[in-house]
Amino acid sequence: MSLENEIFQNCPNCGSEQKVRYYQSVNITLQPELKNKVLSGKLNTNTCSNCDKEIDLISGFLYHDMQNRIMLELAFEDGNDDSGKNEIINNLIQQGYIYRKTNEYGRLIEKINIFDNKLNDLIIQDISIKMKEMLDESIKNVQEENEDFNFTVIFNKMESGLFKKKISFHCFSHPSQIMEIKYDLKNLNSTDKKNLHNIDVLRS
Repeated sequence: MSLENEIFQNCPNCGSEQKVRYYQSVNITLQPELKNKVLSGKLNTNTCSNCDKEIDLISGFLYHDMQNRIMLELAFEDGNDDSGKNEIINNLIQQGYIYRKTNEYGRLIEKINIFDNKLNDLIIQDISIKMKEMLDESIKNVQEENEDFNFTVIFNKMESGLFKKKISFHCFSHPSQIMEIKYDLKNLNSTDKKNLHNIDVLRS
């Protein structure tokens, strides 16, 4: 099951003390309705009983997909190691689980989308790094002296045409300026082509 806790926190809008709930772990196999909350970023959002404004708790959590044997962790702080949690994760890895850890919410959602598409996330990650390097290098020729461009590249979806298959990425240096770029699968080497749709190769 999912693990949910309660704490008291002052509403950032009106200042009234509120009892708010937040998840430490989410099991989307046993509680599939929670997956949409994760994807929308509303998992740990509460509503103030005094002013009806939203209270967003910034908290890491575990995302547990029992059906596909995938465990994802959102951890904003690396310093607080939990030996009990680490033991559970290590046991799951021994059972063939794929485990990934990230400190960015957007990257957590990206991992979910990649695995939902039955794709090898390490190959997707390598492609996105190459595309980011290409974009960062290309912008150097046109940017102003005081401008600082740093592109983010996020997996979007797989596209299957009649003759070509491509991977679509969303790229931006600012969230308000998102563009789509596509990577042709013919550019993959033979090993990556073989393993792109093979997530079992990721299991220990």
